[in-house]
Amino acid sequence: MKQKRKDPVRKFGGRSIPGIVLIILIPALLIGGGFAWFWSSDLGGFEEVRKLASVKCLGCLGLDPVVPGFSEFWVEYPGDHDRAGEDVDHSDKVISIIENDEVEILVLFFWTQGCVPCAEQWDEMVEKGIASGKEDGGIQGDRYDKFRMISTDAADDDDGFYVTYRPTGKETGVPMTTFIFQDTDGSIKWWSHYGKMDIGPFMDIIEDIVQYLEAARLKDDYDDISSIDDHH
Repeated sequence: MKQKRKDPVRKFGGRSIPGIVLIILIPALLIGGGFAWFWSSDLGGFEEVRKLASVKCLGCLGLDPVVPGFSEFWVEYPGDHDRAGEDVDHSDKVISIIENDEVEILVLFFWTQGCVPCAEQWDEMVEKGIASGKEDGGIQGDRYDKFRMISTDAADDDDGFYVTYRPTGKETGVPMTTFIFQDTDGSIKWWSHYGKMDIGPFMDIIEDIVQYLEAARLKDDYDDISSIDDHH
């Protein structure tokens, strides 16, 4: 008695999988695998998720930062920074902006997607005429003269501003606001604030910088006059 030849194709639900189904199924699996690879690659959604997770939203989910108030402007990295005392790696872009005679103060505003405190601070700055436009690509408003603002997504910062100006060099979080200006002696001074910054303190910092530069110029003028008198 002849034995029945076993079907080389695995049974599914008691029936053989038709060849035409396999022809359709295999390419579909390959294509699906390709989409999975794309999603997990730098070109796909995984990279976007990674970026969003790389920066904490300070003020969201109870992540309220405990940060000291303003005390002084920095030239080097401050004492509690993990690079304390080292020179700051100001980018060519920052240097070119603050060396422009039309700009005295540069503010960098850092935010990321889904950060409610970031959006709130931005809206308040727009309302006061400090900023204009949307967070993404936003710039300065018309409140101040010789003032420049750059709004940057901290999770997608190709210029490296965020890493450079973190006040401690350790934590990551937004919103973060950085004030930069050039002193009359040519040194670059800066100060960064972690967490949402109220408009009052923000405007106080701007006023402090304006008054500081005015006083520095008066001192330079006085020193120049004194130097001329000494030579007579």
